[in-house]
Amino acid sequence: MEIPGELALTRDPIAVAPPWRGRRPPVRHLVEALLARDGDRAANLCDRFLARARTRMAVFADLLQPALYEVGEIWYQGRIKLDDERWAAALVEHLVEQLPPTPSGSPVPRGSRCLLAPLPGDRHLLGLRMFALVLEDEGWEVEVVDVDVDTSNLAALAERVRPRLVGLSAGYLPSPRTAAQVVGAIRGLGIPVLVGGTAFNRSVDLWQRVGAVGHGADARVGAVLARRVVRS
Repeated sequence: MEIPGELALTRDPIAVAPPWRGRRPPVRHLVEALLARDGDRAANLCDRFLARARTRMAVFADLLQPALYEVGEIWYQGRIKLDDERWAAALVEHLVEQLPPTPSGSPVPRGSRCLLAPLPGDRHLLGLRMFALVLEDEGWEVEVVDVDVDTSNLAALAERVRPRLVGLSAGYLPSPRTAAQVVGAIRGLGIPVLVGGTAFNRSVDLWQRVGAVGHGADARVGAVLARRVVRS
């Protein structure tokens, strides 16, 4: 696998981890591969972990999402350039699309429909894409709102689609009040709303302040909460 680009680390290089042989997810090894722009090694780590974990939900929740978070923290510390962080995200996006479906043996009821969208103004879609794929493995019919679609009136969109659940994501949330208005309008239709993304992960009570019924800290937690909604 080749993704163009030149590695440009600044200041402290990232320490090389020893070869992965343990049972824990090889997050540190994947971070090293991402920052070295070694797509083949990153893909190999994902394939090996998938063979052990058996579901791409586990790969997303236990490997890819933690690795992306660690890359973000390294960038925040000033140890890599923004271009390196973006390149790592692009590589993870490629890995996500290469993982095969792993359908659940106990899917949700047929016809369970979910609408996923970024909150207005947000363009961070990678986490939302992982969640969509996990929900598809769980048996959901998933519709994802494209980033270029006007999401300022998500309630009207939800009223047309009539999903069983709406999932909203934000990597950055400049206005919790605006988010609360969006969530409130959708819940006013009798449709439960889950939220996720870095913005909510960094503020433990933000999901409650915007009025959501739950917070999916990763793809696995989101899928569990989605199932609870179906059963309620």
